[in-house]
Amino acid sequence: MAKRRRVQYQLDSGDVKILLEDEIVAILRATDELINTGGRSMLAKVLKGSKDRKVLEYNLNKCPAYGFYSQLTITEITYRIDFMIRKGYLRIEYNGTLPMLVFSDKGWEIEKQTYTQEW
Repeated sequence: MAKRRRVQYQLDSGDVKILLEDEIVAILRATDELINTGGRSMLAKVLKGSKDRKVLEYNLNKCPAYGFYSQLTITEITYRIDFMIRKGYLRIEYNGTLPMLVFSDKGWEIEKQTYTQEW
């Protein structure tokens, strides 16, 4: 039986050079809903406000950051996610063959504060 290969990815932050604090917080908040269960594509759908079957199945439409970037395209949102990875707010770890998002220490410190404020 052949060994399954890891799904490859390439980061592309397009022309994104800076994100505002509210954008960083929103991306991290949405990421918290799918840590180690979803990747960049799923996160982009949540931030877009997609009605994708998986988004709804996992109740990701209940996330406080759902639809934060409703005015942007999925590609533009993905540039911002990749920027967050490159700047060390998020990391990618493999779960089997799939690349999944996890917090870096830097990102987790911000998300802890956000989550605490929600309580």
